[in-house]
Parts: sequence; C-alpha cells; structure tokens
Amino acid sequence: MSKKNQPIGVAIDEVQQGELTVLQVSIKDDVIGVIKPLDKTFEVDIEGDQPVKVKTQDDGIEYLIQAYNLHH
Repeated sequence: MSKKNQPIGVAIDEVQQGELTVLQVSIKDDVIGVIKPLDKTFEVDIEGDQPVKVKTQDDGIEYLIQAYNLHH
C-alpha cells in the first residue's frame, strides 16, 4: 500500500539579523533555512551547507523545501 500525501505546514517569517531583514523558513517548528537578500539576487543558507545563490525569493523557498524533502 502506498502512503497518502499529508499536508505539511510551512511557515515563512521575517526575522532581523543585525541590520538585515531575512526570511526564515520553518516546517513543523524546525527552522530549515534562511533567505538573505543581496544586491539583485538572494542567498539561501541551510545549516551545515554552503550558501546557494538564487534569483528570486520563491526560488529560495522552493530550494529549501526540496532540500528538506531530500533529507527527511
């Protein structure tokens, strides 16, 4: 038998890091990563990995969710 897909709550919160406002992405109360704005791009930080540059915030959110699904 296959498992049924269950909805998972994803929270996206704006958080201050120093003088910079970043997006903190959480799933089930676990912070999975942070998206920082740069000049014309965004930087995605996942704990334990090197930062990845993406073009948009949506790309960053998608990257974080894919990385979470890959490792959980």
